[in-house]
Amino acid sequence: MSTPKVLRPDAQRVREALVARRERLRSAWAEHDECGDAIVFVPSGLVVGIEGSDQPYEFRGHDDHAYLAGAREPGQVLVHDPEEGWTLFAHEASQEDRVWHGATPEPEAQAEALGVERAQPTDELGAWLADRAGRPAALLGSRDVLERPIGYGLHPGDLEALAFDADLSERVEARVHQARRRKDEVELGFLRAAAACSAAGHQAGMERARTGMSERTLQVEIETGFRRAGAERPAYATIAVGGPNTAVLHATPGDRTLQDGDLVLVDAGAEVGGYDSDVTRTWPVASAFTPSQRALYEIVLEVQQAAIGEVAAGVEFRELHLAACRRLAAGLVDFGLLIGDPDGLVERDTHALFFPHGLGHMLGLATHDVGGWAPGRERSDRPGLKYLRIDTPLAAGDVVTIEPGLYFVPALLADANLRHEHHDAVNWELADTMAQWGGIRIEDDVLVTEDGREVLTAAIPKTVDGIEAMRAS
Repeated sequence: MSTPKVLRPDAQRVREALVARRERLRSAWAEHDECGDAIVFVPSGLVVGIEGSDQPYEFRGHDDHAYLAGAREPGQVLVHDPEEGWTLFAHEASQEDRVWHGATPEPEAQAEALGVERAQPTDELGAWLADRAGRPAALLGSRDVLERPIGYGLHPGDLEALAFDADLSERVEARVHQARRRKDEVELGFLRAAAACSAAGHQAGMERARTGMSERTLQVEIETGFRRAGAERPAYATIAVGGPNTAVLHATPGDRTLQDGDLVLVDAGAEVGGYDSDVTRTWPVASAFTPSQRALYEIVLEVQQAAIGEVAAGVEFRELHLAACRRLAAGLVDFGLLIGDPDGLVERDTHALFFPHGLGHMLGLATHDVGGWAPGRERSDRPGLKYLRIDTPLAAGDVVTIEPGLYFVPALLADANLRHEHHDAVNWELADTMAQWGGIRIEDDVLVTEDGREVLTAAIPKTVDGIEAMRAS
């Protein structure tokens, strides 16, 4: 298998995009009079040690800081003072740092690369705060600065100079999250690169999986494919499981070996430049689907393709989800698993016994990115809606996942209360024979455009013919 060359935005384009983002937010704060003379304080986060060990968890800076500063370095603080603009506070490397971790750019060089107007070392942050004593402030980014100020070069009490305002912080954060929804061209460049790296990993998994391979070995093959293509890391904990484990929504790969006759479910994505891809494919360990696997797979595929075809600016995602639920219910009625009218089955939430999650989520700097819930909308406790992650009209520039699923989950099928509630709506004899059957999920990353949509992960096979051709190879 050849590894494709994955292109990503160059440093100059990234710098220009960061400058434009900060300027747009500064203008929006001024236009809506949200900040007045308030300071906006955005820490990146600190390294967290593993208790009982001398090792740290892998550092991943706060997404709001990454969006505004363009970096994920621990202990940085990006600040905005309306009287002077943006300043980056960054650590100056000590001799000990250089010995153990190597040289790092000076704060001025970091700020220049990121297009920030000014830079100062973090040990000057306390004096900077003292000069602005009494000013209101919005706190974005990592809140760990409140508990671990010393990691930012601050002394206890230094933060008392600013009057952090919870309501102001919430309003300013909402403005940043609104801005993060609409992806600029540099962000889309990173998302396309992440999708290309994901394609390489999924292809590696489809080509190399075989009977007797452990789930964990399959995970290694996939993640190696990501990195060979240029990804920094997996975007999230990879799910690569077979057989009954495919019905566990957030399963962890283990020692179980893939068996002929199993389905394999791989939910895995690559991260490039801090931006995430999120893709799921389901395929047989054998070279072809069995008749029942094919029938159920094609139901889920039809639901997914129809939902993608309806993605457009202005479409309410909740309605997109409910339409997918109705299509799935109709398919399961035809299959003989559900009994009744699809609309009525969805109103009763019978479908949620087999599709217990939402249709998708926002995607960007986080796998489950911000901006998915319209202000003022209440969350439902209905089984068919309680795990919905988006309830807002879609807009051009959004990137969302579309990921319907169909699962035979023992914990749901064996629940006496659910069996009583849906006694007349499920062919329970058939459901019981499929209790260890597993599950199917198909997921793609979709950009909402001005005139429709673009499937960023379209290169990864998902038709029955495409998958079987890949497996046969």
